[in-house]
Amino acid sequence: MSSPRNVLIIKTGFSEFLDLGISTTVSLGDVLICTAILHLYKKDHVTWVTSWSARKLLKDNPYIQELLIFGPEAIQKILNSNYDILVNLEKDIGICTFLCGIHARRRYGFYFNNRIHDIATRKRSTRYLLAGQENHRDIQKTGLEILYETVNKKWRGQGLVLNRCRKSRPKYDIGFNYSVGSKWPTKAWPTDRWKHLEEILKDKYSISWQQGHKNINRYIDWIDSCRLIVTSDSLGQALGLALDKKIVTLYGPTNYRRMDGIKNISVIPSELNCPHMPCYLPVCKFSDFCMNHIAPEKVAQQCEFLLKEVK
Repeated sequence: MSSPRNVLIIKTGFSEFLDLGISTTVSLGDVLICTAILHLYKKDHVTWVTSWSARKLLKDNPYIQELLIFGPEAIQKILNSNYDILVNLEKDIGICTFLCGIHARRRYGFYFNNRIHDIATRKRSTRYLLAGQENHRDIQKTGLEILYETVNKKWRGQGLVLNRCRKSRPKYDIGFNYSVGSKWPTKAWPTDRWKHLEEILKDKYSISWQQGHKNINRYIDWIDSCRLIVTSDSLGQALGLALDKKIVTLYGPTNYRRMDGIKNISVIPSELNCPHMPCYLPVCKFSDFCMNHIAPEKVAQQCEFLLKEVK
């Protein structure tokens, strides 16, 4: 039997794995999505470096032996350590430059390339991750397929890893995960559409509007209390996936193909024929807003179909 490898994973959430932008707002959903690669290192000693905001999502994870918060202490610790595998899933130029000084036998993900004085990716087939969003429109793979490709492995349906055991039977049939983060307000489905959806479904199903989203533990409890979640492309989608919920996700400004085809997720993209989609813009600059073009009737139909499946 081979001895456990020392594995270092860098994922703070300040950059998104499938998006070019760097932000001061941590993408918790992106951090959680990236836990899917932990299945590859179950028998190894994993050190995961993350942000303070994301720590509660990763705390007590069964496949993470050491959780570090990115900062001076973590930097000093990993500089003085040796790793068999380094996986960097952050595109921040400072992080990528700093990681050049880490002792690692094998490296995956993003790094600072002195020849081009910019961020690069170690796997040729994933270079489109550093291209403009216009080059992302034709991507046919899911985000988890691309994540595994980055570490030179094939995704075989492995799910997200969250240290969470179901506390009780679900209380509600459907949860409306209506709120979105401040980074992409354009992901939000208009309130009048949510209310219309409620009118269609309320006589047949128990419905709960989003609760606890300012407290991660209460938020997880709420999602766990629902049989099915209707959500935008957000943290709620990732938590629902980690908790093995049925999920209906509404897509507009971001690329729905990232989740289309993943078990338990039913994608409903905007029907607007906009040449700019997916634009990834935080504010819509065009004459017609894509999220207005998702019909509540279509969402309700999908909810009913999925709830019949889980009875």
